[in-house]
Amino acid sequence: MPNRLCVIDLPGLSNELLPFVSPHSALGQWLTGRAVCPLKPSLPALTCGIQATITTGTPPSRHGIIANGLPTFLSSDDAALVDVSSFGVFRRQISFWEQSNQLVQSPRFWQTPDGQSKYPTALLFFQNSMPGFAGRPQPAADIVLTPKPDHGPDGKLTSLCWSNPPDLIPRLFHDLGPFPLLNYWGPMANINSSRWIAQAATRIWSDQKPTLQLVYIPHLDYDLQRFGPSSPHAKKAVEDVAAALDPLLSAVLTDGGQLAIFSEYAMNDVNRYFQPNRMLADAGLLQTRPTDAGPLIDFAQSRALAMVDHQIAHVYARDAHSISAVREIFASIPDIQIFGRSEQQDQNLNHRRSGDLVLIAPQDGWFDYRWWSNPADAPTFAGEIDIHRKPGYDALELFFDPATRKISQNPTLVRGSHGRADAPNAIFIGGGVDQPLNAVEVASILERMIESCD
Repeated sequence: MPNRLCVIDLPGLSNELLPFVSPHSALGQWLTGRAVCPLKPSLPALTCGIQATITTGTPPSRHGIIANGLPTFLSSDDAALVDVSSFGVFRRQISFWEQSNQLVQSPRFWQTPDGQSKYPTALLFFQNSMPGFAGRPQPAADIVLTPKPDHGPDGKLTSLCWSNPPDLIPRLFHDLGPFPLLNYWGPMANINSSRWIAQAATRIWSDQKPTLQLVYIPHLDYDLQRFGPSSPHAKKAVEDVAAALDPLLSAVLTDGGQLAIFSEYAMNDVNRYFQPNRMLADAGLLQTRPTDAGPLIDFAQSRALAMVDHQIAHVYARDAHSISAVREIFASIPDIQIFGRSEQQDQNLNHRRSGDLVLIAPQDGWFDYRWWSNPADAPTFAGEIDIHRKPGYDALELFFDPATRKISQNPTLVRGSHGRADAPNAIFIGGGVDQPLNAVEVASILERMIESCD
């Protein structure tokens, strides 16, 4: 009989932040005497890619999730797999936060090669967890709960989440109230969303009784980006997360279940930013076209463009001459690393979706997606919470500008970022492991924890 195992993903948690976990919390009591293992993320250290690495035991060069975004303009096969229920035209160019498991090109460690679960598995608030939007569905797990806001013709929300089984959401909403979507992302993001997720995970653990349950708890990510991991706000965020986890940890441990905790990445304090697309536009490599939403990137005419994501940027270029021009531009900036195909191969990042060049920001810097110099040229979505039309991750969606009543356009506000796979390392706790790990090793450890006998 396999053991039951609950795996909790706490992005941003680091060895430096662990002392702020209250010793009176269930998490603090569980941590007492346990080894905290440094965990080296796969590159890039970003949510979608790390979650794919942890759950497949393979690197991005094999599973294909090379960032939180995908360059769907490169591949008609990839473009056919995106969720076109909102902003489909944009999502067939560059698409962030796609939910289809079909995009993950390696099976999850709990699945057989044909996609069948070896034991009942619940995947809660992980990315790429839905069975797909076209062709043959590929379920990621037996039980799935994930945010999926849908809007009606009037713009109002018609749904907040997606689940399998379908009746899971109405039962959870009845018991816990609706999922607080506005607290999950944006300037109102706070502990309420993580608290709701932990409560939902507690119900699923107790009622559905999965053998393996994986839960994503996002709260640390918010305030560490807003204020930095060295800020007083980081300490408070850790305290709040530990308190939110109390019911889940208590239920797991009371049932005799095993527990493992990992952080996808640790956050870096940042105090500067770079705008790769603006630099490409200034050099004449990135072209725009007029639209009703303002000037947008012209994917057909641009010689080079960047899909930026926290501290990583994938640069896609038309030809060898354009690649050389891009390399020359960024080689002039101290501390920015440039990975061509050979360096990507060394990092297990070389995949057909990867950029011709990958830029790595310095530890104290991050990449902003904006390509315009004149504020009048900003597209309409620049000041909105709009994760599907922007061709890059926008950390400024965490900040509200009361003067404009829109999302701030001041990139100096961001104080924390991630993406680099070097120090500071993420952490893994559980399973009796006491040695440093690479992210690709976690899957085999979790599987061994499940299959071991009491």
